[in-house]
Amino acid sequence: MKPALVILWLACAAAFVLPASAWTVAGERLFFALLVVHGVECVAFLPRLRAAGGSLGQHVAQTLLFGFLHLRGVPKA
Repeated sequence: MKPALVILWLACAAAFVLPASAWTVAGERLFFALLVVHGVECVAFLPRLRAAGGSLGQHVAQTLLFGFLHLRGVPKA
């Protein structure tokens, strides 16, 4: 599932450099929607990410990329 999400992020990021079309507009919007949703997850689960140990930056980056898929593997506080 994580590789599929990485491909989705890359496709959405590609929308910023491709010539304008209906797909690129949708890709740009989806990029920002994913960023906002996963950003909210980072804020909501920040105490859990801090308590998990290891690098907080890595946990935040993983949560921004994968959202709840990363949070499933983070132990509860």
